[in-house]
Amino acid sequence: MRIALLTRRFDSAGGGTERDLIVTAEALRAAGHQITIFAGEIRGATGQWDVHRVGAGPGLGRALSLMRFAWAAAPAARRAGAELVLSFARCVGADVMRSGGGAHASYIRAARKWRGALGASAMRISPYHRVQMLVERQAFRSPGLKRVIAVSDFVRRDLIREFGLAPEKTVTIYNGVDLDRFRPAADPSERAAIRQKFAVPGSARVVAFVGNGFARKGLGFLIEAWPLVAGGAFLLVVGADRAADKFERRAGALHVGARVVFAGPQPNVEAMFHAADAFAMPSLFEPFGNAVMEAMASGLPVMTSAFSGVAELIPPSMRGFRVENPDDVGEVALRLGALFDAPASLGAEARETAAKFTWTRYANELNALIESIG
Repeated sequence: MRIALLTRRFDSAGGGTERDLIVTAEALRAAGHQITIFAGEIRGATGQWDVHRVGAGPGLGRALSLMRFAWAAAPAARRAGAELVLSFARCVGADVMRSGGGAHASYIRAARKWRGALGASAMRISPYHRVQMLVERQAFRSPGLKRVIAVSDFVRRDLIREFGLAPEKTVTIYNGVDLDRFRPAADPSERAAIRQKFAVPGSARVVAFVGNGFARKGLGFLIEAWPLVAGGAFLLVVGADRAADKFERRAGALHVGARVVFAGPQPNVEAMFHAADAFAMPSLFEPFGNAVMEAMASGLPVMTSAFSGVAELIPPSMRGFRVENPDDVGEVALRLGALFDAPASLGAEARETAAKFTWTRYANELNALIESIG
């Protein structure tokens, strides 16, 4: 079958949605389908993929560029001979929509928790965000839409609620994790080297936090709770944020600056997991949470939140680390204490849980869905 994949941005070296798109393209091609990609923006080399730019125009702002792509991409794909159109972006007229983030309206409502009332109101009236909500309403309510793929039941329930989708029209296909890249450290010297690089004592307990968008992912709550954490534990923060200085200043004001290490973005994030004893990300809004699954694959017990899709996959032995109210610093500290007291055997159980959710499993479930509607 000739299948078109739609995406706002194609980047063969990217992460997140860009990585998911490439994995999907590989899975469909391995099943014998002919794949063409239509993107509003192309970065880097296209390599082995047939990639077409669509919807671009000179002098267009973000809102108009988004609108033009949203209505032009699916027709362009069909004119090029696509028999099925699968969209990773908010596009009108696709046969299958994959949602990695839930309804944009839900995101804006949730943003009040980390942006404040004024910041969330500014988003709500922004032309760019208004266009996103307009497009997704048209896309998810299109009579030609055959299936909707959600990256978690958290997202699936949100889409059903927001757009009145028939439950049987939606399916959850969880992201996979690279078990070869993310695995427990084989060499203890690697753990020691990373700790030495960031001036973390070899004997200290270390909790890793990995991700961009610190406020949404709950880093502020971890820092607020850190003075309540006993035993001189360290928090190793990996990632980038425009407001990183604010978080560093807050750690200093709470007199835990020496125990909160801001490592910045790291190209080999798997090595950072090897330096840690546990992982924590008490997000306020997390459609899935790839970093949580990567931490489990690396053999770390994890703390997540009730507002994270990946929490659905946490084994029963780790549910006591799940934060129900991330903005409750007392609860965050309590869950951290339980995380520190976790038996060493939970590392192996974390790895076993992650091993159930491979990209091979994702490919099999995706191809079964495509066959059911092809």
